[in-house]
Amino acid sequence: MADVVLLTPREIPTGAASLNNQNVLINDEEYLSLDPAMRLFYKRVRENLGVACIAGHLRGCGYSVRALNLHGRNPSDEVITDLIRRERPKFVGISIMYDLHIVDAVRLLRCVREADPSVFVAIGGAFCTYNAKLIAERIPEADCVAFGEGELTVEGLMECLAAGRDWRGVPGLWFWQEGRVRSSGPPKLPDLAQEPWPARDLLVHHRKNGIPTPRASTYTSRGCHAKCTFCYAPRQPGVVDGPWRVRPVEDAVDEIEYLQREFGTRFLWFNDDNFGGAFQDGYHHAVGFAEEILRRDLKLTFHCEFRVDTGLIDREALRTLRRAGMDLALLGMETGSPGMMKRFRKGTTVEYNFDAARMFKQEGIELEPGWIMIEPGTTLDELWENLKFIVAARVHESENPFFLINRAIALRGTEIYEKATRYEEPDIPGVEGVAREVLRHARRDYRVEDERVEHLWTAWSRVSSEINDRKENEVPFLAQSIADAVRARRGTGAESLRPLLSRLRHWDQGLAGLLIAFLNAGLLLADENPPSLADRLEAELRAMITAYDRERLGHTFPDFVAETARACGEHALAQVRG
Repeated sequence: MADVVLLTPREIPTGAASLNNQNVLINDEEYLSLDPAMRLFYKRVRENLGVACIAGHLRGCGYSVRALNLHGRNPSDEVITDLIRRERPKFVGISIMYDLHIVDAVRLLRCVREADPSVFVAIGGAFCTYNAKLIAERIPEADCVAFGEGELTVEGLMECLAAGRDWRGVPGLWFWQEGRVRSSGPPKLPDLAQEPWPARDLLVHHRKNGIPTPRASTYTSRGCHAKCTFCYAPRQPGVVDGPWRVRPVEDAVDEIEYLQREFGTRFLWFNDDNFGGAFQDGYHHAVGFAEEILRRDLKLTFHCEFRVDTGLIDREALRTLRRAGMDLALLGMETGSPGMMKRFRKGTTVEYNFDAARMFKQEGIELEPGWIMIEPGTTLDELWENLKFIVAARVHESENPFFLINRAIALRGTEIYEKATRYEEPDIPGVEGVAREVLRHARRDYRVEDERVEHLWTAWSRVSSEINDRKENEVPFLAQSIADAVRARRGTGAESLRPLLSRLRHWDQGLAGLLIAFLNAGLLLADENPPSLADRLEAELRAMITAYDRERLGHTFPDFVAETARACGEHALAQVRG
């Protein structure tokens, strides 16, 4: 039996754009049934680091904890109810990391209530931090909704439940009382120097079931000093003594050594809001971390996110981080337009962005640009400025350049949400009940003030989403199928399939140039502003994509897929006959 059960729901698409979806395409059982070569193309679920930190904290307090990340699994209602009846916990926590968890979270809550109507249930997680009151109002089946960092909040709840005291005084909660929803005030934040390491229940589960665990998530800091209008990190609840707090470097590196020893971790996601922190403090923390990795001679690669004003846009700092394993980083550039930069309150300049992009290229670090092409106030002139910057700084020379066609999402808790004055009822197909009510108010589907920009977005997003789907979901499988067939035909005297692979590579390598042509076509047509701009542009873009496919593949993309299937299928049939 466990004192505490912590659940991360499955990701259920809602039909709307999401900032955080992981796009895990198959569950654990399906993954294990794949040929090992094909597993490379499936993104495995990342750990819920918030739940991992709470589980580690509670175990350090002496409580027994069962932490289950259900993303990548398909448990029935009966499995959940049986789990709760078997464990008989005092406390159940359901973590909503982002919007795509809300549908399954409601299901889990009702399963828990069916299993044990008296168990204390709290909902928490990053999505709840700025939607806590809304969720408490719409989902009264939960005893409370926790917001902000949860370690001390959940510890306080457990102490009250064990002692039979009123839990409503624990900071960091929203709950119903006397006919209305009330708050106990902002949460207390833990001392990161004293926190136990995050629990690794998901990695243990994967290792036990034969799923490799080369990737893990951790953190070296929490919070961010900046004031960006599209982000809610600057409004982190409970922050008093500064928004950016660090974990001791030695402790973080000790944990990495443990992960390598126990799980064979070779790649780390750093979940820091701003890995580089603020200016010189951030420089010393990040470079000190890299130097400790090098001093211990640890072999790993890692991904992190930081801003251009962290102090890390320094040649020596980037070289040290690169040597320590940072071969890819998301850099919060957002725009190449001075006007948009000012509205975002970035506190930096387009020139800083340009210098940062150039330095990344020179130091051989893959740049993943944090980029927002469109927000409520974007003008056509600003889009031209963005295009000029993209070309000059070469930020489109990336793994998937079409990710640059991006639109700011007006999330509740951000300044952009509050300032969006033209917005519509969000389209949430297939979602009903309280989950729909929460999602209706958790974001604003705004219209851009310049109607030409809105029409551009309509056409760009429709066509680019199809290119993204080909790039992310179809091309890897085509490449693997062709490569497998090439190897199998080796020495048989059969016609080589290598030209298919070359054509596919040629298609992939030209996407950066296609993006520039794609953006140019839209902006030139928007300058003319003809009737039915969105429909006309969509037709032009589709014709452009068809011509590109034929030039690079010799066919339209669907016809190339069919050709590849025939070639690989005929080979497979020949093998069976042989």
